[in-house]
Amino acid sequence: MVSSMSSNAILAKARAMYGKRLTESDYTQLMECRTVSEVASYLKGRTRYGEIFGDINENDIHRGQLEPVLRQSIYTDIFALSRYAEDKSLAFVDFMAAELEIELIVRCLTHINMGRPEEFGLKLPLSMDKYTKTSFAKLAAVRSYDDIFDAVVDSKYIAVLKKNRPADGERINIALIEAQLYNQNYGTVISAINSAKKVRDRDELRDLFSALLDFRNVSRIIRLKTYYGMSGDKIRPLLIPYGRLSTRTLGEICDAGDVTEAVELINSTYLGRLMAKLENDDKDQIANTMINIYCKHHLRLSPNPTIVMISYVYLKDIELKNIIYIIEATRYGLSAEEKEKLLIK
Repeated sequence: MVSSMSSNAILAKARAMYGKRLTESDYTQLMECRTVSEVASYLKGRTRYGEIFGDINENDIHRGQLEPVLRQSIYTDIFALSRYAEDKSLAFVDFMAAELEIELIVRCLTHINMGRPEEFGLKLPLSMDKYTKTSFAKLAAVRSYDDIFDAVVDSKYIAVLKKNRPADGERINIALIEAQLYNQNYGTVISAINSAKKVRDRDELRDLFSALLDFRNVSRIIRLKTYYGMSGDKIRPLLIPYGRLSTRTLGEICDAGDVTEAVELINSTYLGRLMAKLENDDKDQIANTMINIYCKHHLRLSPNPTIVMISYVYLKDIELKNIIYIIEATRYGLSAEEKEKLLIK
């Protein structure tokens, strides 16, 4: 999929970047912080995140400012890796950037539903506008559903958002919009995989993405059954139409009478071995915990540069989520032991 020189450069760069990840000692120190300023100070002075703080005074920064500064780093890493990618690999770079954009769009819609859209603008990495077709500056200014159209007018998300515009007075169907946006992005990357000329590249990438999408599907089923008691008929339209698990198997899991039965059915699939390794049983974290295990394995052992690049970005995203969990927990005065339970490691 990429030339030998390009392959070696991506493999070396991604693994070198992963080598600068937060250590167990870093997490211990961060969990001992008593204020958000102390978290910012440690990140700026003792970790690789220091380079993105620039002239920001970590002693004055508040939670709303810290999150976008951190999120900027993952965009920076994606585009640093993209410099080594050839044209055929750029579809995967676009896929990863789109994953992050969709997450932000969904969070914006969630703030609108909550009646607090102005709070969302504080969490956006505005300096990354130059890298995306979604305008983060306009997204930060969104105050109603229709406002979001201006922010995404040049992107591939506009059709889904227009199709799902809520009637006046109705709440936004965020679950459906989220599913359609992600499915559109997954469809794009599946097409890129299918167009790969080398059978080995095609098979390796298909195996990786099939597993990642299965993780998300089973996690979504568990979450929707746990928190909303949804029936199979309501869950099916919200699932990803790709992955290794058959439509029949997913249907049986959706139709399970309760979460316990659903988990038993999942354990009978190839995912069972991985599920057995999970230490974090938070139902909101199942997908990310499985992705963490899976991507660590592939980043260390895969010779495929695209797989290593994708694995690195997912692992970096999980690290950022861990930091944000620590920031939120610190803000609410949780102990180090309570913070530890929130993390994916």
